[in-house]
Amino acid sequence: MKKVTAIILASLMALLMLAACGGSDTDGTGSPAQNGAAADPASPANDPVSPANDPAPANDPAPAENFDADRVIAVFTREDGSGTRDAFVNITGVGDDMYIEAVVQNETAQILTSVETNETAIGYVSVGSLSDDVKALLIDGIIPSDATIMDGSYSLQRPFLVAVTDEKKNDPLVQDFIDFMLSAEGQELSASRWTSVPGTAPAYSPAGLSGTLKVGGSTSVEPLMQRMKEAYIAHNPDVEIEISGGGSGTGINEATEGILDIGMSSRNLRDNEKEALTDIAIALDGVAIIVNIANPINEMTLDQVREIFVGDITRWSHLN
Repeated sequence: MKKVTAIILASLMALLMLAACGGSDTDGTGSPAQNGAAADPASPANDPVSPANDPAPANDPAPAENFDADRVIAVFTREDGSGTRDAFVNITGVGDDMYIEAVVQNETAQILTSVETNETAIGYVSVGSLSDDVKALLIDGIIPSDATIMDGSYSLQRPFLVAVTDEKKNDPLVQDFIDFMLSAEGQELSASRWTSVPGTAPAYSPAGLSGTLKVGGSTSVEPLMQRMKEAYIAHNPDVEIEISGGGSGTGINEATEGILDIGMSSRNLRDNEKEALTDIAIALDGVAIIVNIANPINEMTLDQVREIFVGDITRWSHLN
């Protein structure tokens, strides 16, 4: 019996010694135990701002509050000869002083893609070409809309024009297509994404003509012209209309030279151009200043827009 009692006491002593070793503040090498109460309070595991504790996955888009305003602004502009550029530089006062670092794009679609894919970007496009992938800014507190373009309160606006020579204007097919664009049906198409020309539009009556029209120029006017074409051909199935882009300058020059029957322009004709061409407004449009959707900025003044596009403001943090 004494022998059994001795064995039990020895076992209890061994268990007590093991328990004492398990409660030590060291891991056997003299360093603090990883799970002990004496762990370093400044380690990443306890630092609330450490990347180790960032709850957002690394591939999540940065929220607006994390936008780095100290980055350099990526400026995108249209090419010389673009009606959108012409309207933009004249209204903003940029003139010939476009920022030397501005990246030139030859089409509206290129500007949209550049701004959509670059968080630091700014550019400008037709209001009718806007998409949900970019953000249009308020300018001097005014949003670009049909109402503000119509009443003139949105300052960045211009007409959509077609330009024809006197010879082409006397062509029955050219005149009939122009009549359609200015008709109630044509102006309804203009109002679907742009702003219709003020005034009462007559109803369109098909003339039963046939033939081919060549129309080209402004890439801003092109989407509207495509809609006009489809609706016109529905009334006149024996007519073909070929539409090309190239910019307002191309449309004006090729209409002057007789290469095109109708030139498209998103700027007013210059005095020397009016010597050969007659211009007719088929819609009104605004020029929207666009930024990436991650940019927290929602509005600017016209002066701030000008300062960015001449290179006086080069970082978002420099805006007042």
